[in-house]
Amino acid sequence: MRKILFLLILVTTLFVTINGNFIFLNSPNSEEELIYPGKMLEGPDKNIYIYDSHDAFIKVFSPEGKFLRKIGGKGEGPGQFKRSDAADFGFTADSKSIYFTEYFQGHKWITFLDLEGKLKKTLKYDFPGNYGILRSFIYHKDMIFLQRERPVKEIRKGDIYYSHYISELIIMNSKGRETSTILTRENPNTISFIRNGGDTGLPFVPKFLWAITKKGNILFTDGTKNHLKLLNREGKLLKRISVPVASPQPVTKKDLANWRKNRKEAFSRKNRSWYKEFGSVIDKYTKSIFKYKPLVFGMSLTPAGNILLQCRTDKKDLYDYLLTDESGKLLMKFTSLFSKIKITKNYIIVRLFTEDEETEIFITNRLGSEEKDLIEVKNINM
Repeated sequence: MRKILFLLILVTTLFVTINGNFIFLNSPNSEEELIYPGKMLEGPDKNIYIYDSHDAFIKVFSPEGKFLRKIGGKGEGPGQFKRSDAADFGFTADSKSIYFTEYFQGHKWITFLDLEGKLKKTLKYDFPGNYGILRSFIYHKDMIFLQRERPVKEIRKGDIYYSHYISELIIMNSKGRETSTILTRENPNTISFIRNGGDTGLPFVPKFLWAITKKGNILFTDGTKNHLKLLNREGKLLKRISVPVASPQPVTKKDLANWRKNRKEAFSRKNRSWYKEFGSVIDKYTKSIFKYKPLVFGMSLTPAGNILLQCRTDKKDLYDYLLTDESGKLLMKFTSLFSKIKITKNYIIVRLFTEDEETEIFITNRLGSEEKDLIEVKNINM
C-alpha cells in the first residue's frame, strides 16, 4: 500500500512539475496519447520524438511538453510501419532526416523522412534469407550499423522445440550491401510444443547491447560480465573496460520458479486459452540453458562520452543506474523507479511504469553536468 501511495504521489507531482523542471508528456486527445512508448530521442530541432507501438506512430512533442505531430503510422506502404511492435528509429548524421527500421515481418528497407514526416526515400537491404532488423545507427551515409536477427535452427529435446537465433552487428553501405560483420552471437531464444509457432521467450538469454562511439568504434556487452568490450569496425578487441557492476550471478531453481510464476500470472490476465494450449510449455523448462543472469540490460553513451548502464536489482520495480566515464570509472550510482533514463544534449527523458501498468514519460531541461542532472533525477526517488 505504501508503494502504491508513493507512486500515485510521484505521478501526480510529476504531472504538474517537479522543482519547476520536470514536464509530463502527453496529449489531451486520445488518438495522440502515448500508450506503449518505446524509444525516446531528442531531435535536431530540439523537439522530443517517441515511438508508440500502440499505433505505430513516432510522436513529436515540444520542449514544453505540447504535442506537435505524429509520423509514420501502421501500413504497407513506404513511410509507414508494417510491423508496429518492433521498430527502431533515429536521425541521420546531417540532422536533416529521420529514419526507421523494422523487425521480422516488417518492411525490408530503411525508411527516410523529413522531420515533418514527408517521405524522402527508402533504402532496400541486399540481404538473402529470413531476417529482421532490431536496431540501427547511421554513422554517416555510407556506414550504417544494423543489428540483424536470423533464425538458424530448431532443436527438439523431448517434446520441446528450442528455436535458435543469430544476432549480428553488421555494417551496410549506402547501396544496401553488407560490407562487414563485427559481432555474431547464437542463442536459443524461444521454446514451444510445436515447430515454428506457439512459442514463448526463454528467460536469462544473454543480451546483445552495443553503442557506437564518436570515433566509430563499438562498445559491447552481453550483460553477464563486469566488463565491456571496445571493438573496432573489423570486430578486433581494442580493450576491456571494467565497470563497477556486481559479479555474474548463476541462475538458480528459485529464479526459474519465479519466472514460471510471473509468466503464468501474465498469461492468466491476457489469454488463458493460449496458455493452456501453448504457454504451458514453460512448466517443462526446469533447468536453465544459460548459466548466468544478465545483470546489465541497458547501455547508452551520453553526449559527454560517458557510459550509462541500467542494471537489475533484487526488487521487481527498482533499477540501478551507473554513470561511468569512458574508462569505466564510476561517476555516480543510484536506484530508481524509472524504467528508462535517457540523457540527451538538452534534456533528461525518463519513463515510469505505474501500478496500473500504464507508462508515463517526463522530461527536464539539462542544467549542468550529467552528474548534476542525474542527481535531480535521483532526488525524485528519495
